[in-house]
Amino acid sequence: MAVALLLVLLVSVFRLIENRTQAFSAASVLISGIALAGVAASLTLQGQQTKAARDERDRATHRQMIYLTMGDRALAECLEPPNTPMPFERYRQIIFANLIMGRWYAAYQLGDVDESTLRYTLERHFRGEIGRSHWEYGSHDWLQGAIGGQHRKATAFVKIVEDSYRTAVNAGPATPAADYFTNAGTDVGSLDS
Repeated sequence: MAVALLLVLLVSVFRLIENRTQAFSAASVLISGIALAGVAASLTLQGQQTKAARDERDRATHRQMIYLTMGDRALAECLEPPNTPMPFERYRQIIFANLIMGRWYAAYQLGDVDESTLRYTLERHFRGEIGRSHWEYGSHDWLQGAIGGQHRKATAFVKIVEDSYRTAVNAGPATPAADYFTNAGTDVGSLDS
């Protein structure tokens, strides 16, 4: 398509300019301009790819550090203290719920998840005690990050999460974590019975 357009432009230049030397000069300028635009587009794309790779490296490093702190209370004490004292097990659950929220945030930012899918996912997430506890604990940080950020999608994400959380709270109490699972039948095959 681009090649056909270029050929049409070149033929038009040659038809409009009767002096062949001037026509070749004009065509040369046109081709140089297109080449320069191509280089600029390539550099822009490379910059975006470099930023994406750097961001993913940073996220991977962050995840690894979080996984280490979730397994070691002494390392978890290197993080900021909880807003309110809580058992270490609950703190681990909230940190893991934050990792889940971070994954949804990244998927929404990249366009892998649309608003309706995100709302559906959050509706299910906030039915449970841990999801609600996480948002009660960490919503301030998410809200501050969105307000201080420069991306409209970040702000939109946090608004969707906050709306979903408020809807869940207004719908009634959360399912207690102790009621998530039963002790009966540990074999997946027993679910088919």
